[in-house]
Amino acid sequence: MDIYKHRLNAVHQGMVTWGLDTLIVTPGAAMKYLSGFSEEGFERLLCLIVPDDRECVFICPSLNAQQARSNPAGITDIRSWNDGEGWDKTLKELSDQLDLDIGIIGVDEGMSARFLLRMQELLPTSLFKSAEKVFSECRIQKDAGELACLQHAAEITDRCGEAAIAACKEGTTEREIAMAVNNFIAAAGSQPAFEPIVAAGSNSALPHHSPGGRKLRNGEVVTLDIGARFDGYNGDITRVVSIGRPTPEAISIYRIVYEAHQAAKTAAGPGVTAQAVDNAARKVIIDAGYGEFFIHRTGHGIGLDEHEEPSIVSGNFQKLLPGMCFSIEPGIYLPGKFGVRLENIYTITNDGCRSFNREISPELLEANG
Repeated sequence: MDIYKHRLNAVHQGMVTWGLDTLIVTPGAAMKYLSGFSEEGFERLLCLIVPDDRECVFICPSLNAQQARSNPAGITDIRSWNDGEGWDKTLKELSDQLDLDIGIIGVDEGMSARFLLRMQELLPTSLFKSAEKVFSECRIQKDAGELACLQHAAEITDRCGEAAIAACKEGTTEREIAMAVNNFIAAAGSQPAFEPIVAAGSNSALPHHSPGGRKLRNGEVVTLDIGARFDGYNGDITRVVSIGRPTPEAISIYRIVYEAHQAAKTAAGPGVTAQAVDNAARKVIIDAGYGEFFIHRTGHGIGLDEHEEPSIVSGNFQKLLPGMCFSIEPGIYLPGKFGVRLENIYTITNDGCRSFNREISPELLEANG
């Protein structure tokens, strides 16, 4: 419970900095971070109220009340409501106790419009603002427990990557490989961090291709972007393999992307800006003559959200600090031909950066080799 007290203290400091009197947090990463509990309420309001000077309160449907009472943070004030009465009365009663109607309320950016709009109707004199800066600043540097969870997620993800490569055989469809990945994740006692990307041949030139019925063919590359989750924390890797002997062009592009990945990894360290890491990867690809085909940022932060701060992108002058965790995933995408993206997850240490994942092969692997 001490870790949750520490997190709550940090959030309270952030509320002062950003001028927020109260937070209302719906299910998602912020709720999990503050309470250790996050259960989807779907169309029913389930939220955590965080006042600036009083104990936190859960408002939850009666069907989620027992789970809420078991929250690891030890929050004991649970206000449940049933479907017959709705949650309006519960929120109004709490508003009277906490003076919500005369304050500035911060909400998480994932809050459904159906809840936010109704809250604004019930509390017309309150000012609602985004609390995203509060949470991102508190969550961006991971503590030891979070780093351990990310390491565990990475190890499961690495094993899933091996299973995905083993499933890549001529005649197998993208969708069949994606199903095999999800089955492996489930067998490992985990959940997918996101739906796997399996992109064969020309589909691999589409960074976010959805697996379909296309069959893998001899001589083409396959991009595999997969991730497993452990205790809410996400893993994420991308590997590229060739079905049978790769073409000389595929070998060349793979090597350029590998060198870009290595350059970004070498550049990353405490005090280095996120932009500098992006620049390091991008320079390798530009110098090789493929700059126009590197069409996204070099990486994204990761933790309880699969994409969070810091963003490893040009224009982000934020300095990387120990405990920050992010992907490095440069890519080259040749429309109508194929694409290559190579991704591992890293954390900044006191003297550099460390990969949570196994090293990426410097050579394009043959899946049937």
